Amino acid sequence: MKNLGETMKGGKKEREAKNLENNLSSFVDEVSSVVGSDGARLPVAGVMPFSLHMDFAMACARKILCFSGDGCGTCSACRAWSKTEQPDLIFFGAPGEPPGIKDCRKLWEELSLKPVISRKRVAVIHSSHKLSLPAANSLLKISEETPSTGALIFLLEENVLIPTLRSRLRLFQFRGSVGPEPGGEATPPGVHEFVKWVGKTRKLESKVLAAEIQGWVGFFLGKGDHCRAAGLDTIRLMAEKGKLTTPMAQDLVLVSLEGEVRLEELLGDNW
Repeated sequence: MKNLGETMKGGKKEREAKNLENNLSSFVDEVSSVVGSDGARLPVAGVMPFSLHMDFAMACARKILCFSGDGCGTCSACRAWSKTEQPDLIFFGAPGEPPGIKDCRKLWEELSLKPVISRKRVAVIHSSHKLSLPAANSLLKISEETPSTGALIFLLEENVLIPTLRSRLRLFQFRGSVGPEPGGEATPPGVHEFVKWVGKTRKLESKVLAAEIQGWVGFFLGKGDHCRAAGLDTIRLMAEKGKLTTPMAQDLVLVSLEGEVRLEELLGDNW
């Protein structure tokens, strides 16, 4: 029985590892398709556990630098890789440590250079949620006017950026698995069912509501809708910290689902 138990545990870990690998791969595809398209100028920010930062950054870079956009392994950009290095890939800061203001000021010069051997130049900023205010402010111009031959990726562990910088980025939230289903009920198959759930939970405290929203974040991630999931997760965090009353959180959830108004326009400096 002991061997059987160990085998079952081992099988579960393998399945979890495989699910995580698949989720990360889908996340990379989603992000790289936005920042890596020809002429794209909008920087992206990826929020995920620190342990995934390098795997995510390297996988995105392989697709963005590749002339085929898929990490073909045969073009000049793909052949230029040497383990974790490539002439057109630049890291600012170090794993777990954000760059200082001096390094941030160099980013414009580096990203404006013509690609050496790739389709674009890629700049990755480590631990962007830890950026000092001066360093973050120094990145506003390059974030708003990113060269068409450059791609800018911010790595974060938390959804924390100054509003003026965040408004210039497209943020993606990663979760390795679908969250718990609220109230033990099955995940609703669409937006209308979600709206019905909102009507049933008006009397919940905001912190309790945050736990409910967590399940729906996972629901949309499971559908590959990372943008909507990220918006809902921001609402969840604010409700969890008591920054939103239940009615406010409910209304923002509806706005996020309908997608007619950007949340950052409503929340302003709180976003």
